[in-house]
Amino acid sequence: MKRKDEGKARDILAAALQEVQAHGLTGLSMEGVARRAGVATGTLYVYHKSKEALLDAAYSATKRHLAEAVFRDEGLPVRPAFLRMCVAYLEFLVAHRAEVAFLEQLHHSTLLSPSTRAAAESGARPLVDLLERGKRELLLKDLETPLILAFLQATLREMAKTAPKARFPQIALLCWDALRA
Repeated sequence: MKRKDEGKARDILAAALQEVQAHGLTGLSMEGVARRAGVATGTLYVYHKSKEALLDAAYSATKRHLAEAVFRDEGLPVRPAFLRMCVAYLEFLVAHRAEVAFLEQLHHSTLLSPSTRAAAESGARPLVDLLERGKRELLLKDLETPLILAFLQATLREMAKTAPKARFPQIALLCWDALRA
């Protein structure tokens, strides 16, 4: 069997994201992705056996990109690590609006496989571990972690829509103050 070209694989995933941005999930076609990626439709099926498999791969790759950019454990104490992650998340939201919209659309659809959804969520493990450490060290309120995550995600997503980048550290500090024990 022929070895898959990594550059072509990346081009296909990028084309899938662009197609979803242009036509939505329901308008996504394998032919459109192939055309945008500059490959034959048959070649696309060598890389992804179905539309669902393509979406799973694009979702996983995008979540990995998010996790690498935002959820890095750099061995910092809780507060500076928390503030750094908040600012990094805000920066990602602004710099990658199309990818964020794609993640949100697919997350709320029935097209994403449960195994892909579960695997992709593991990328936020450093944040979850940081929050748990903050609670153990009595630095953060003893709230359920999913509640804290929902609060952070909603707050930071909303603030990223209008706040200038210069305000990102202040927004992170507001989130810290809201959750501080």
